[in-house]
Amino acid sequence: MQSLVYEGPNAVRWRETPTPRPGIDEVLVHVSAVGICGSDLSIFRGHMAAVQTPLVPGHEFGGRLDNGDFVVINPMVGCGACPACGAGRTHVCAQRKVIGVTRPGAYAQHIAVPRRNLLPAPGLSALQATLVEPIANGVHGWHRAGCPTGRVAIIGAGAIGMSLLHVLRAEGLDDITMVDPVAVRRDAALAAGARSVAMQLSGQFEAVFDAAGTAQTRTDALACTVLGGSVALLGLHDDQLPLSAAALIVGDRTLAGCFGYSEPEFAQAVALAATLDAPWAHAIPALDAESAIAALLAGQAPPGRIKTVIQWAD
Repeated sequence: MQSLVYEGPNAVRWRETPTPRPGIDEVLVHVSAVGICGSDLSIFRGHMAAVQTPLVPGHEFGGRLDNGDFVVINPMVGCGACPACGAGRTHVCAQRKVIGVTRPGAYAQHIAVPRRNLLPAPGLSALQATLVEPIANGVHGWHRAGCPTGRVAIIGAGAIGMSLLHVLRAEGLDDITMVDPVAVRRDAALAAGARSVAMQLSGQFEAVFDAAGTAQTRTDALACTVLGGSVALLGLHDDQLPLSAAALIVGDRTLAGCFGYSEPEFAQAVALAATLDAPWAHAIPALDAESAIAALLAGQAPPGRIKTVIQWAD
C-alpha cells in the first residue's frame, strides 16, 4: 500500500509499505481522509522527541471497514486495564499510545486500529470525520474550563480554535470573541458565529481559551480573565509558562492544561461534527499531499486554508 512516511526533519515522502495485519481485538480500516494537524507539522520539523523514525503519521481520520461501514477512530490508545481506562479517560492512561505519533497512523491507505477505538459515523462526510478529533479537543477544553456560559474568548483561529468555536456555539454561548492576527481567519470566525474578533486580546472574560500557546498569548489570557475565572491552555507553541502566581492565587483563577479528550468527549464530538459546516477546511487528493506538506512547512499555505485534509478516493 502507499503511505506517507516521516523519515526525519523536513522529510515526508511516499513509500510502499506492507498492508497491516490486524492483531487481536484490532480491525483494518480503509482510510477515507486524514487531517494534517499542527502537531504533525511539529513532528515533521523534528520538534517531537518521542517520535521514532520511520513513522507513518496521521491521527485525525475516518474510513471504512471491510463491510462498508463508515467509522471514525479515537487515536488515544490506552492500556485498557488501569483505572483511567476503566473510566474512559484513555488520554491520561500512563501507558497511552497515540495513533500517528507513537504507533503507525493514517497517512496511508489502510491502518489497523483497536476495535475499542472505533465509533460508527454513518452520517459524516470524509472531511467532517477528520474534524472529529479537533472538535473533541474543544469539548475537553470547555469541560476543563468549568463549562462557562458567559463571555468567553478564544485565542487562535486555527483548526482547534474554530472547532472550539463550534463547540461553544452548540453549548449555547453567544458572546464569543475570537483573536487572531490574520484577517481572513478573523473573517472565518465571524462567519462561524463569533460575536466579535480582534488582533490582540483585551477586555475581561469569564474564561479564555488559548489555542495558540505562545508565552505572550498565555500572559494575555491570564490578564483578561475575571476574578474567579478560568484559563484553558490548548496550544503548545512555546514550552515555557511565564505567568504570575499572584494573579492566579489572589485572583482565585483556575489554570487548566488541556490534552486530548475522554472517550465520552470523543463520542460527543462525533455528533457535533455532523452539524459542522467548515468552509475553512480544504480536501486535497492524496497524490498532492507531499507537496502540500512541503508548502505548509514553508509557511506557504493559502491564508484562508485553516485546515488541509488528505482525501483518498472512497
